[in-house]
Amino acid sequence: MSTQSVQSRRAFLSGMAALGLSGLTGCGGGGDGVTTHFGVNMGGTGLPAPGVSGGGALRIPQMLSGNTLTAAAGNYDLGGGARAGAMLYNGLWPSPTIRSAAGGTLDFTLHNQLSEPTNIHWHGLAAAPGMDGHPMEVVATGATRRYQFPVFERPGTYWYHPHPHQATARQAYSGLVGLLIVDDGNDAQRGLPTGVRDIPLVLADKRVSNGALVYQPSVMDMMTGWMGNVLTVNGMAGPVTANVEAAVIRLRLLNASNTRILNPALADGARFWLIGTDGGLLAAPMAVTSVLLAPGERIEVLLDLRGDAGRRVRFISAAFAAMGNGMMNGGMMGAQPFAPPHGNAFDMVELVVAAAGGNPGGIPTVFVPIARLDPAASSVSRVFELTELNGMMSGQHRINGLVYEPARIDFVVRRGIQERWQFINRGMEPHPMHVHGTHFQVLSRDGRESLRLATDFGWKDMVLVRPFESVEIALRFVVAANYVLHCHNLEHEDDGMMLNFNVV
Repeated sequence: MSTQSVQSRRAFLSGMAALGLSGLTGCGGGGDGVTTHFGVNMGGTGLPAPGVSGGGALRIPQMLSGNTLTAAAGNYDLGGGARAGAMLYNGLWPSPTIRSAAGGTLDFTLHNQLSEPTNIHWHGLAAAPGMDGHPMEVVATGATRRYQFPVFERPGTYWYHPHPHQATARQAYSGLVGLLIVDDGNDAQRGLPTGVRDIPLVLADKRVSNGALVYQPSVMDMMTGWMGNVLTVNGMAGPVTANVEAAVIRLRLLNASNTRILNPALADGARFWLIGTDGGLLAAPMAVTSVLLAPGERIEVLLDLRGDAGRRVRFISAAFAAMGNGMMNGGMMGAQPFAPPHGNAFDMVELVVAAAGGNPGGIPTVFVPIARLDPAASSVSRVFELTELNGMMSGQHRINGLVYEPARIDFVVRRGIQERWQFINRGMEPHPMHVHGTHFQVLSRDGRESLRLATDFGWKDMVLVRPFESVEIALRFVVAANYVLHCHNLEHEDDGMMLNFNVV
């Protein structure tokens, strides 16, 4: 690491430790004012007793009209009234949803009216050179930037968010996060729900104190990642309620949390159907009872509510085996004592089911087959070791021993050549790894195909690598550009867990 980078990191961390990096209003990240909307399995976290009401009715993000995104300071509303302190696109909380035609051109102009540089990363899209929202390609205060490039991707659920180096976590947490849906107009022919039966859910945990959002990460928070005590659903403090029909409905889920891993499920343990991952539809619906969803990941699911008229159906994040900072919370090592750890269960949405107003639909049997990448066809293999230098208390997150350097190119990839990458997690924290500029397929976990997760069977731009786990993927790139590979625990990313690479 260069002397300049060492000094920059010291200033960055010492500044947060002494002052708190507060992009939002509120008091410190804990204390008597902290409230919780989590409803179950709270033991051992040191949190107040559950029982605080949720945010009310589900708010659906507005569709973006026009082709301008203005980033500026504004107000957020968790359901209890507007408060100052957010960063917003076009003054909206939650951010507007963009709908782009498959095979068309994405064309938007960003106006930066923030008091700091920002940019837009089009997460999941293979953007043209200079259009990806690279961490160092930022838009200065008062400046504009036009993003224009063709959309090659399959129909699916993507998203957009800022990506400036060492400011991504705070800006995204403050509200600059929106859905981007790529659509080819053929969902009805596929037998998939559309219109009011196609419901987007942007999920993000926030830390709330005295009714206000807080973002003041300590050095330890930078190591574990920032965890919240309130789950928001489309910007509302959860759990929320949604009126739906007794029909097959489609939920598009984005985990926009900085750090928290979720586990969407029906409260009664009933099955539902996973139909899509980061890069669009699976080959066929897959029956599941829960789906691990790491920060940055998206899934599409179908819920069969045809026999549930007059009932209330709870869609939750189910409990799962603790990992990573689940070992750190509760004050054992001073990390995030007021945030439930990974693995705690809590409510998200209560579906109030009314009689269907028309054909209730059904569960499709098959979509377009996914051509599997042959591992033997990979002409290049790479290994990425994920580590926390010097342990949890005094380390820094690294990939292959490296901390991000803006001017350094860490490796070069040839366009069109299939490669095989292996992520090896040597540490105690889970790392959701994101590759810019392409989608990939998961080949194995710990060397075995049988250990793959449900989300591993589709096209991916994110993959969760759990503590002491290895994951192999196959991928190729079609656009020659400068991209980054990084952990999508946003504090880890800002801490330098990121590499530059060129596709040539």
